[in-house]
Amino acid sequence: MSRHSYRMNIKRVSDNQFSNEWDAHWKSLDAEGSVFSFVAVATRRFIFQPAVAHYADRFFAKTGTFVEMGCGTAHSSARVARYNRKFVGVDFSSAALSAAQKSGFMTMLIQADIFAVPFRSESLDGIWNLGVMEHFTEAEISSSLQEFRGLLKSGGVIILFWPSKGNASRWILGPLERVVSRLKGAKFTFFPGEISLLESKHQARRIIEAAGFKINTVDFDWRTAFIHMVIVATKA
Repeated sequence: MSRHSYRMNIKRVSDNQFSNEWDAHWKSLDAEGSVFSFVAVATRRFIFQPAVAHYADRFFAKTGTFVEMGCGTAHSSARVARYNRKFVGVDFSSAALSAAQKSGFMTMLIQADIFAVPFRSESLDGIWNLGVMEHFTEAEISSSLQEFRGLLKSGGVIILFWPSKGNASRWILGPLERVVSRLKGAKFTFFPGEISLLESKHQARRIIEAAGFKINTVDFDWRTAFIHMVIVATKA
């Protein structure tokens, strides 16, 4: 299938401001000479790309349709082996999708809300994302996981890279955010609202199992530089 882009209107009107914040975030990564952009790109290339490729190769089937829900620029997924897989990227940020389209990794890109994506029930073999779930309330997370479960075929797999509350990047970014906030006289964050960082592996298991998934593994180790917990689960 040739690579192309299909765009639809964002379903949740309340997310307009959130979408604008993310557009600004992704555009900031393209800012020439930006230290944050340099660090973010290096982190994706040297830490997240190998990690995503490792888990996808280990847990995803070698054929089928796999969707990155909240793909951003899709840079972190660039090393996932293709085999006979079709990769679809979904995001509501037009700025992110423009960058993702340039990379050419995804078979298809769709502008949509992950709470209401245009796929048939039980049509997907796998779903993954990185740095997405922590931006929603627990009720919204539960809703999105139910959406994911309904879209997956029996035995379909989700792989979630979900930052922990005490992750290594917070040791660096946290103090910097506080300094910049003081200088600007207004709250500053490098990422829009990370309101649901994971407290523990137990919490991760509770949330995922409550949504009807069977846990394969919950990892928090050197592979993601102690930034993300990696949750792998199968549709029960």
